[in-house]
Amino acid sequence: MKWSRLCFGVVAVCAWFVAIAVSGSEPVWNVRNTPLERVSVVAHRGAGFLAPENTMEALELSWSLGCIPEVDVRTTKDGHIMMFHDKNFARILPKAPEAMKKKRLEDLTYDEAKQLDIGSFRGPEFAGQRIVSLADICAALKKDAKRSVYIDVKNVDLAQLAKETDGLHDQIVLATGSEVDLAKWKTVAPRSDGFLWVGTWNDKDDTNVEKRFAKLRDMRFANINRLQVHCHFSTNGSMVPSEDFIRRAGVEVRKYGIEFQTMPWNIPEDFAVYGRLLDLGTAGFGTDRPDVAMKAVRAYYQNGPKNWNVRDHIPLAQITVQAHRGAGDLAPEGTKSAFELAWKLGCIPEADLRLTKDGVIVSFHDNNFERILPNAPAELRKKGVVDLTFAEVKQLDVGSFRGAQFAGQKPLSLAEMVSILKAHPERSLYMDIKKVDFHQLAKETVGVHPQLILASTKYDEIKLWKQVAPKSRTLHWMGGTQEQIAKRLEALRATNFTAVDQLQIHVRTGDDGTFTPSDDFLREAGNDLRTYGILFQTLAWGQKNPKIFHRLLDLGCASFATDYPDTTMEAIRQYYARR
Repeated sequence: MKWSRLCFGVVAVCAWFVAIAVSGSEPVWNVRNTPLERVSVVAHRGAGFLAPENTMEALELSWSLGCIPEVDVRTTKDGHIMMFHDKNFARILPKAPEAMKKKRLEDLTYDEAKQLDIGSFRGPEFAGQRIVSLADICAALKKDAKRSVYIDVKNVDLAQLAKETDGLHDQIVLATGSEVDLAKWKTVAPRSDGFLWVGTWNDKDDTNVEKRFAKLRDMRFANINRLQVHCHFSTNGSMVPSEDFIRRAGVEVRKYGIEFQTMPWNIPEDFAVYGRLLDLGTAGFGTDRPDVAMKAVRAYYQNGPKNWNVRDHIPLAQITVQAHRGAGDLAPEGTKSAFELAWKLGCIPEADLRLTKDGVIVSFHDNNFERILPNAPAELRKKGVVDLTFAEVKQLDVGSFRGAQFAGQKPLSLAEMVSILKAHPERSLYMDIKKVDFHQLAKETVGVHPQLILASTKYDEIKLWKQVAPKSRTLHWMGGTQEQIAKRLEALRATNFTAVDQLQIHVRTGDDGTFTPSDDFLREAGNDLRTYGILFQTLAWGQKNPKIFHRLLDLGCASFATDYPDTTMEAIRQYYARR
């Protein structure tokens, strides 16, 4: 990189940060509302600028940077899928005989391909790097379920690719410039994400990309989970596509639940470019310089508007309210009727999960039946879910204790919850773990992981869940004294809040209205969490008073857990109406 360009990039990004701080302006939707850890930085050709492209070293480097490697795959003469970009070996093997330079990977057997040194062309320090097979990639993915890889198919049978990556489809993203390829891929690997890139090479304006989007719009962006638009920059800083197009494209594809990415092509090392694209609404990048992109994204989060407030940055419809025990104050806790009521109110119900004697996961909070079955025989009241089979649990009336109008309500199984979520993909569910095997839970909820939010006060459980269900979200909750909470936050900060999507602090209100933790503590906690894109939630114990929620919102609390979802939602609506 030229020193003059680096200096220009630093100056530009500093100016950009100052402008943000002064104006306080940014779109209603912004990537900062996404956990920093979840922002996709896709390392083109597997960090190919920093190590020999499409090698195992490049893959491992990408993952170590917190990025997702993009790899190109072709098929050898004897039917092995291997990682290689070019149509021939002329560029990668510059000192090879002319006949060899003209060959393709498709002309070689697996054993022949494995003999090639594809690192030396980058320098003697990279000598000995070998072509990586699909089997090698799969083995690397199996080491860590949080890893994923974009696979750009050059010459590959998609059915074969799906078969050889079976069991890893949640970690595989098919990358292509062809909508036809995506449709084929979804038929053989429906659980894998599809990524469409939209090129703009040699475009002078938005004409071609507008036409491309018109076609995608006609097919309602079918089979696309992630979409990337390539961006090119002129010497005067103008961009193709235009800023207006990028902003509109991001808004449009998000309506379909699609992750919107951009790729700065000709100046990927320019730090300020990434901030510019993030301001336009991008949620991720493809890049030849993942090291620069990662630094730029971190800086962007740390330099958000200083006058941040809930109303201006989180639309009312997107405020998250966790209905504790599934609207348990309004209907029998943990039952289908309570969950349905919570969703109807615009909240996310919370389910407490336990295992029955025969290993079925059900929703039930208490250790025993003493409170829920007050009129049952003493022997049954002393028992818990773990002492009964699922069939026996399903015979229990867990509604009558709340009144005759709730008689006949039954405990809800995990399978029933999953069925509801599959029928309503717009719904989410908090899961508070009482006693459940995480691997079983992950297996039985496959297909709805993005709709789940695991809630736990144990950080080890948060990390374990992210290992077995990376696409799920997490909420880390904590109570206690201000000093105790401060120590826990300090320990999490040392980990960069890895694996945490939301964080909840329990707040108690004194008779004189004082908060514990204090107002200043809560304000600073919210500011800190936002630099990591973590949703800050509080649980104000026993509170129905709208003024309490208004105070918390003023302090920067952007989410609530509550036993009173109806009054909480009304308080939030009042707060937004106070504009």
